[in-house]
Amino acid sequence: MSNEQRKAELEVKRAKLEEIRQKKLQQEKLRTAPTTPMTPNLSSMPINLLTTPREDADPDRILQEVGIRQPVSLPASSPSISPGSTTSQQKRRPPTNMALQICQQTTATISVPPKELVTYSKEVQTIESGDKDPAASPIQHDHLQWDDEFQPSASGEHNRLVYVTDDEDTMSLDDNTKPSMGMSLASATELKRTRSLKHQNKQLSLQGQSSMIKQELTNDEREHIIKSEQFQDFFSRSSRLIERSLWESPRAFDIFKDYSGRDLDGQNEKMDVGEIIKFDREFFDERWTRHRIVTCIDTSTYHPELVLASYSQNDESTHESDGVVLIWNTKYKSKPTPEYVFNCQSWVTSCVFSKFHPNIVLGGTYSGQIVVWDTRTNKRTPVQRTALSASSHTHPVYCLQVIGTQNANNLISISNEGKMCSWNIEMMTQPQESMDLAYRTKPVAATRMVFPGVEVNNFIIGSEEGQAYSGSRHGNKAGIQDSYEGHFGPITGLSCHNVNGSVDFSSLFLTSSFDWSVKLWSLKENKPLNSFEVNSDYVTDVRWSPVHPSVFLTCDITGRFDIWNLNHDSELPLLSTTLDGNVALNKCLWSHNGQQIILGDDQGKLRLYDVNEFLTNPKQDDFNKLSSTLQEFKRNTLDAFDDNHSTNVPTTTTNVPTTSTTSSTSVSHNS
Repeated sequence: MSNEQRKAELEVKRAKLEEIRQKKLQQEKLRTAPTTPMTPNLSSMPINLLTTPREDADPDRILQEVGIRQPVSLPASSPSISPGSTTSQQKRRPPTNMALQICQQTTATISVPPKELVTYSKEVQTIESGDKDPAASPIQHDHLQWDDEFQPSASGEHNRLVYVTDDEDTMSLDDNTKPSMGMSLASATELKRTRSLKHQNKQLSLQGQSSMIKQELTNDEREHIIKSEQFQDFFSRSSRLIERSLWESPRAFDIFKDYSGRDLDGQNEKMDVGEIIKFDREFFDERWTRHRIVTCIDTSTYHPELVLASYSQNDESTHESDGVVLIWNTKYKSKPTPEYVFNCQSWVTSCVFSKFHPNIVLGGTYSGQIVVWDTRTNKRTPVQRTALSASSHTHPVYCLQVIGTQNANNLISISNEGKMCSWNIEMMTQPQESMDLAYRTKPVAATRMVFPGVEVNNFIIGSEEGQAYSGSRHGNKAGIQDSYEGHFGPITGLSCHNVNGSVDFSSLFLTSSFDWSVKLWSLKENKPLNSFEVNSDYVTDVRWSPVHPSVFLTCDITGRFDIWNLNHDSELPLLSTTLDGNVALNKCLWSHNGQQIILGDDQGKLRLYDVNEFLTNPKQDDFNKLSSTLQEFKRNTLDAFDDNHSTNVPTTTTNVPTTSTTSSTSVSHNS
């Protein structure tokens, strides 16, 4: 209670006492025998005397004895006491015969809370327009709580917004501050207990963070972690992902592309070299492919963007591995490094992706071993390898092929010692089957092998003698059965027709040789259907298109590669290009969709070219046109055979004058 209120209350009491004193004086004047008031000390007087009425007692003396100073007499015109109030006080005045009781009473203390000072920070936001009023909906906040969560105080105080923080120094509640804040004892106790729990949780979290902070690793511990398999796997994959993201470039799209195919009509006769193929990129690594020859190329069936290439030994560097196999990614044009690098002690002569195991890479070596790499491991060395024994290969393995289905598949390998082996990829210690290749008791030094289509029994091989052979792995006539003679040098390339359509051409296959020619064969004929002789040096490889029935690709050691379309012209290639730099092309390959060609040279480089759409999207009549072309080839072969047969028939000499005419015809033919 303020001093002004107390002063006003005392003045009201003084006025009442003054009024009582005046009335007493008037009554005393009326009495005939005045009496002398007694003013004993209250502390020394007995209680019964204090409780008995005393009409002759002086109020001033009584107030002085109690401890109240005598007030100044107020005039009758005092504004604090109105006439109406005097009249009401007179009416309320107790009767004279009532005993007045004066007792000592403690003063009531009223605490008025100070004006609340609200400060705002980044963690305490103001209420925006349209939001709910916190008073209407007591929502808990990270830093604001309503004190109605605690027991209400006995004084009936209203709900109040209390600031709760984790810092104890911000707001401390003690016994002196609780009443001033208007907070009940139960609420203060609950709040202090809550803060104590938060403080304990904070200490525990700090202890947990300190325990998580490890000490600095020693050199031995750091070396152990770096050499661990988990770290190597993490580092290899992370670096590969980062490298891809760094070198990824968006491919340019042709906004003028016509999907109707109207722009493809008549392009065979009018397109230039730049319109048929377009250079995409080159794969070369200074460390791994320099001074090496590309010996084999393959593409993945699971991931068509991956290209597998094997390389010969590097004669310029003796401390590096003889055999190197790299996996390149054609999706990223600017990425200069390979996805995977594999090594081998002997230089790799052939390589292939496993059709039914996306993580397995197989390689044939010059020493005769077959090695297996696994992309799931971080090892560059083979995870499996065959033994050098009489039951397996002991000469260079020039060809590998995976045949079969997902549940039953095998790896077939050949070597130029004249041996074919069948392997289980999961167990490469010994071959499951082994067969000596011989034709009429004559050993065949095989250089190339292919299984037509989805065949797992019938095969075609090419030999160093220049002859092609066909045979089967099983049956009554297992081994080589037929021979196809026509080349005068070792066969360097062999490819079967695998395009399905309205006409079956699965019996067709192509061969390339060191005799500068490429020949077209049929399994039904022992003689070639046609010979393509436009090259001026060794032809190193030949490949049928996987999507177009009449298109195939050839390359030679002069750096020249040709794209042929038999429906367009059977005498000259559709495209003929010679690379600059005095390079020798050693291998060629189509992508699975036929939209790209890959060339490997003797400088360790792979070149990737994009092919025009008209060579990848055959028309409906292309199969019929090829059938007509083959019929024409057969007629030309029969005519040539008849001409050769007629020149070899002996003639009898007679005296008929026509002898001179026959002689001149023979000379003319020979000339």
